[in-house]
Amino acid sequence: MSDSSPCVRPTVEELARFPLFADDNHDALQWLADHFEIRCFEAGDVLVQEGDPAVEFFVVLEGEIQYRMTGDAYGSVFIRVAGQPSGVLPFSRMKVARGRAVAIRPTRIVVMPAVQLRELVYRVPNLAQKLVSEMTDRTRESTRIAERTEKMLALGKLSAGLAHELNNPASAVVRSAAMLRETLAQRRRYGIKLRGEAVSPQAQAAMAALSESIDDCSTTNNNDALERADLAADLADWLEEQTAPSELAGDLVEAGITREKLTPLAQTLSHEAFNSGLRILAADYQVLCLTREIEDASRRISDLIQAVKSYSYMDQTPLSDVDVEQGIDVTLRMFQHQIKHGIQVDRKFDGHLPKVPANGSELNQIWTNLIDNAISAMSKMPSGEKVLEVRTSLEPEFVLVEIVDNGPGVPPEIQGKIFDPFFTTKPVGEGTGLGLDIVQRIVRTHHGLMRLESRPGRTAFQVRLPRVRPSAGT
Repeated sequence: MSDSSPCVRPTVEELARFPLFADDNHDALQWLADHFEIRCFEAGDVLVQEGDPAVEFFVVLEGEIQYRMTGDAYGSVFIRVAGQPSGVLPFSRMKVARGRAVAIRPTRIVVMPAVQLRELVYRVPNLAQKLVSEMTDRTRESTRIAERTEKMLALGKLSAGLAHELNNPASAVVRSAAMLRETLAQRRRYGIKLRGEAVSPQAQAAMAALSESIDDCSTTNNNDALERADLAADLADWLEEQTAPSELAGDLVEAGITREKLTPLAQTLSHEAFNSGLRILAADYQVLCLTREIEDASRRISDLIQAVKSYSYMDQTPLSDVDVEQGIDVTLRMFQHQIKHGIQVDRKFDGHLPKVPANGSELNQIWTNLIDNAISAMSKMPSGEKVLEVRTSLEPEFVLVEIVDNGPGVPPEIQGKIFDPFFTTKPVGEGTGLGLDIVQRIVRTHHGLMRLESRPGRTAFQVRLPRVRPSAGT
């Protein structure tokens, strides 16, 4: 602290100026003033490191403290300013600091050992009530931030995979569009060149007929590769005899244009006109193929976008009749980038499930977390040995969904903890420990049931959703 703000103990009068202490009497505040320890910090000083034992309650009297949760991949920050409490609060179960506290500017705080909080509750009752309320708000805010982080981590994984899946067809569209532009330009040049030649009506009709016969890309799909290669070789030899461009033989055969079809044209056209006509026919075939590639790639992009809309339940009310199997299938498509690299997916769908009354977006959040956990559980297994099984079935009162992986399993000693908030076995930054807690709360919100069965080689999460939404009060 600077000389203008000496590091002095607080008086009863100073404490009473803060709303936090204003409702307690003089004796209560005097007890606080006698039992508080004063500490002062310069800007940049570290008050608490992550992992430090949580053994003190403190209140900021002057300055500002920034508390950053280092385990949060998205850098959540809490700010404490003059008059605000922090550290261990009454009835708190916090054992260690989950972040790092730094003074943002010259700061003065008062500190009390946590072991004295029990006496504080009796000595300063109004302050104790406020601190309990503060602890409730802090827990709610921490949970909200952790839930947001969990969602952002899941969204980041899905977005990365989706971006990869979109990039392939988008690149195909760009590439095919550029080739289409070049092919059309070449066709235009040879068309102008052909118009400069004397072409008989008979030859024009033959050219038109050949061009119209190319009604799709790969007309000769009925022929096997070896037969097409023989046809192309035969046509290339014939074109060389005609001093025509033999490199067009492959495209012409694919277009269904053979030596027999070209012979009459070669007999009625000049050499230059025949060569230009061949290039125009090859260009017509290439145009059809390129437009087909653009159409297929665009359809793939459209399907992916529709999958995202279905996944997020855009344009639908929060509560509706949901097709569970369709939601799972869409969610699996969101993971396609991860799944297609060495994971076998066995869909064992009932196929005749009734729709369930639910929030479709929240159900997809369940499937996202469970599928992501299953993929993570199998991450160290060799490609080709990973099996993700998704099973659905109908029970008298419930629709049952099982997400099963053949990973190492959940150790028995932690099976009772995996649904606890903030419990995670993943490295820092890869999970908040709220994924399964969120899943369980969503299932309960839908009046459903959740169960884990795990042993080495088989871990199954079972989710049961009621076929009929219970009426209020049941």
